[in-house]
Amino acid sequence: MSVDKVGPLRHFRIDRRTVLQSLATGVGAAVFASQASAAHVHQAAAAAEAPVLAKPGDAHVFFDGHAFDTLALLSEQIVPGSRAAGVPEFLDRLLAVETTETQKHVTQTLGAFEREARDAHGMPWKALTQEQARALLTKISTQPDAEPSRRAFDGLKAAVAESYYSSEVGMKELGWDGSVTFAPPRVCG
Repeated sequence: MSVDKVGPLRHFRIDRRTVLQSLATGVGAAVFASQASAAHVHQAAAAAEAPVLAKPGDAHVFFDGHAFDTLALLSEQIVPGSRAAGVPEFLDRLLAVETTETQKHVTQTLGAFEREARDAHGMPWKALTQEQARALLTKISTQPDAEPSRRAFDGLKAAVAESYYSSEVGMKELGWDGSVTFAPPRVCG
């Protein structure tokens, strides 16, 4: 099985053919560059003005403090219990070894949530109240599938849910009792 088709971040991966086709048009390259640049500038501005939720000793491998806090809040809001299960830390470590394209796609996904929060309330996602965040998530999740914010929500939800339900906490929630489920080895005879 291809690496592109497995793991919680598979929803963010862009296949090479799609990238080459979009770059070949010239328009795709301009759009991609402007979105990546806007997301980076937007993220840097948000990080400069937002309070930090991460503990001072926390070491993030891929995300800066603001992006990690946003991911941690969104993870918990999408799948309650994911913060305690270590989903944001897992995704942070996983992204550190992903392709540049996947990293950009996830960063743009977090930027889409930031943009929604700033457009609706004039503040970063992590500054929203629970009610404001819930209302925005409801709005985003009920948009048509073609909307960029909806695609961002679907991809993040899939990555968070898969990571959570692959953790010990999530598996126990699904009914796993901790016992080994492997079939016994066959005796050579």
